[in-house]
Amino acid sequence: MEKSLRRYPRPVKIWLLVGLVMVVGQIVIGGITRLTESGLSITEWEVLSGAVPPLNDADWMVEFEKYQQSPQYEKIFADISLSDFKFIYFWEWFHRQWARIMGLVFIVGFLVFWRKGYINPPLMRRLGVVVLLAALAASFGWIMVASGLIDRPWVNAYKLTLHLALGISLFSYLLWITLKVIQPVDRAFPQGRVKKSLWAVNILLIVQLLLGGVVSGARAALPYPTWPDMNGHFVPPVLLETAAWTVENLVNYEQSLFQPALFQFFHRMVAYTLTFMVLYFVYRCFKLGLRSGMKRAMTLLIILLTTQVTLGILTVTNSQGQVPVGWGVAHQFTAIALVAAVIYINYRFSPGDRLLPVEKMVENKGKKNLVV
Repeated sequence: MEKSLRRYPRPVKIWLLVGLVMVVGQIVIGGITRLTESGLSITEWEVLSGAVPPLNDADWMVEFEKYQQSPQYEKIFADISLSDFKFIYFWEWFHRQWARIMGLVFIVGFLVFWRKGYINPPLMRRLGVVVLLAALAASFGWIMVASGLIDRPWVNAYKLTLHLALGISLFSYLLWITLKVIQPVDRAFPQGRVKKSLWAVNILLIVQLLLGGVVSGARAALPYPTWPDMNGHFVPPVLLETAAWTVENLVNYEQSLFQPALFQFFHRMVAYTLTFMVLYFVYRCFKLGLRSGMKRAMTLLIILLTTQVTLGILTVTNSQGQVPVGWGVAHQFTAIALVAAVIYINYRFSPGDRLLPVEKMVENKGKKNLVV
């Protein structure tokens, strides 16, 4: 990297880092919302007016009566009290409110930095992708909630997985452009011989995240709360029944053990495979020689992977009648941290295509131009 290369102003870096933290917070709050069965407590989508929660008893009764028309109330929570309703309402409202605050932070920061000339065309394009991903995640969030307001008393597991995947994609892309702004560095070391291993890690991690979303949405841990076996079997017997392999069992997964058994089994198998591949990848990298920064990144990757596997096991084995909120949220948060570590390693492995940084503005004939 040339010594003359200038960097983005510090406020832009802080703005992007705040955005990253807020996206992580949104994913974690979403996990709490799901595990506490709070996602269907608000039955309408009001972008602006929904920012104000019920302020008096009359308002609370209006919201409670709307909830009483939902399948979740009729089939599961028919005995819920107003006090309990306020609890689940809070988490869904907080989840949506956090999204509104994120949008406000982005818009205000963008307008200020754009007006000052701190955002150049490459960064502008990348921020456009961030906006698109955020809009898609929000849209599919409502589609997910709406899926539980018709017949089923819970959200559709596949739509939840898509919503989660969009949220993780938003975090991953925002982290990538933040690294470009904060740390515009060259490759860590020559890595042609281990690039295939990294691709395998990437693909396995994506598959594992998608499987985890379905397992979570379908509450697949509940029928098989044991490890390393699945209720005494390596392969659940239902998966060996030819008649069970139907589209009906995949769509209406709450009526059969087939879908929970299938996705939890594959979730476990991919976890084992991913663990082996990460260890192999790290071993190959250390053999090639690493700079101190990459050594720390690889070590952190192993720590996070070990922690994630352990939390996954604890979540499953403690899912006795209900998925434990604490273990489930910790498992999801560590998954995001693991994704961040893998994204960082991919960034250090990527070609030297970096955003052109900016540091200040100058006035030129009444117009603001970037000095790069």
